Amino acid sequence: MDVYITEKETGTRIALAMLPEKVKHKGSAKFQSYDIINVGEVKLPRGTKLLSFSWSGTFPGESRKSASFIKAHHWKAPKEMESIFERWRKNGTVLILMVTETWINHEVMVSDYTGTPTGGCGDVSYDVTFIESKEIKIYTTSELNIMPSAKTNENGTTATRPEPAAAAATTYTVKKGDNLWNIAKKFLGDGSRYKELYELNKDTIGSNPNLIYPGQTFTLPA
Repeated sequence: MDVYITEKETGTRIALAMLPEKVKHKGSAKFQSYDIINVGEVKLPRGTKLLSFSWSGTFPGESRKSASFIKAHHWKAPKEMESIFERWRKNGTVLILMVTETWINHEVMVSDYTGTPTGGCGDVSYDVTFIESKEIKIYTTSELNIMPSAKTNENGTTATRPEPAAAAATTYTVKKGDNLWNIAKKFLGDGSRYKELYELNKDTIGSNPNLIYPGQTFTLPA
């Protein structure tokens, strides 16, 4: 059996030279409690809490790395191992925790770590807890195609949000390429109403409705 811990982003992997006696796994459901009249307290499930994995172990000193119970090919100095675990904890590094010959193969982060120098061999005793890492995705209502819920009036009908009233244009300043027909079509909805536009602005336009110039300001019919 081996315990491998791999940085998800970089792929850097370490293994424990000295295996812990046991690995604790904890998982539980989350419940929401309600007090219901004549029934009492009722608990309804609200998903599950994050899994956690923890153990107490030892980083063996150099003088013990040739011992029969040490996996010498995995050995690193206790000071280096402490530095790695502390960096993971401080940075919230996403890791892949795998314990061979078991079902444990999860993305995790270090939630707690403490180390204590012990004995005369340069060992460091430590306690570590890993918490399951889950990616959180946040979507807008438009991305999920969720329409805002409609409110109900006192009479039971569905209230709709009034559309903002468009401010009606009362004047228009002529731009290059304009003619009365196009202006009437754009603002009055009907190009044939150009005569109304001309009559209202005859003093500005003059006797020829075809001669309008950029910069002239016309009053639009109601």
